Amino acid sequence: MEFPTLSDTGKELPIHPKAIAFDMDGTLLDYDGHLSESVARAIHLIVKSGIKVFLISGRLENACVRYWEELQLDTPIAGCNGAYIAFPGEKPFVDHRLTTEARDTVLAFDLEHNQYVNYCIENAVYSLHDGPERDNYSRQFSLVTLASGPDEIRALPLPSKCLVITAESDQKRYLDMLHTSLGGIADVTVSNTRFIEIIPQIANKGDGLMELSAWSGIPPEHFIAVGDGMNDLPMFAKAGFAIAFKSGDPRLADHVDMMLPPLWEDGMEILAKCVLGMTNSGRFLTPRSRRFFKK
Repeated sequence: MEFPTLSDTGKELPIHPKAIAFDMDGTLLDYDGHLSESVARAIHLIVKSGIKVFLISGRLENACVRYWEELQLDTPIAGCNGAYIAFPGEKPFVDHRLTTEARDTVLAFDLEHNQYVNYCIENAVYSLHDGPERDNYSRQFSLVTLASGPDEIRALPLPSKCLVITAESDQKRYLDMLHTSLGGIADVTVSNTRFIEIIPQIANKGDGLMELSAWSGIPPEHFIAVGDGMNDLPMFAKAGFAIAFKSGDPRLADHVDMMLPPLWEDGMEILAKCVLGMTNSGRFLTPRSRRFFKK
């Protein structure tokens, strides 16, 4: 099913993309992790046009596969914010890990502050904490195995990332704390108002996009990056064009070329129409997009 062409007029999208890298939660998926029929229809239309579609997410690969299959994609999945890139079920061709020092620093934080932490290790998740956070993460994202203690975490391979889940009111305090303790040995970012992501310094969504560019042979300037959180900033910087949804972090407005309505206001359908030249894109462009129109 194709979307009807709208009759409005205005600027066309200032680039002709060959690939689009999509964040998942809050971008392809709603905040309950649901992929709607309208979003799937929009992605199928983009794929049908010949544009390559990539998933680039903070999720593990195993938490992306069902959507990859539903969307009938044929591209590798960039999980753990680009630290782990692979086709489903295959050996990763990118596999960055935190250092021993970074992992042990996170463990010390975990034990001292009794905050819920996930250790994402080789496409599996471990935690020292049982309770509702573990249950919720297992239900919505990936099954979390309860570790017997810090010695079991230390005995496992190094993590691709660690995820600290805090109360929204505590996030800034713990974020500042982790920035201080992990400065110079890991990168610390946020993906929503409760998730603090700790990733290797050589792995972020920008680096992941560059790896996907190298794999596909499509230069990064021909990529569109689409996201809704601060952890998407690195891929916005690397892509030729950046798009965010107004339902996401408002700070992104200065870092993207286009701001679209939320998914529940047909944001993904509008994106597909703009990308495929089926509607006016000019009304959604941000001041950052002026760089395309300078003489």
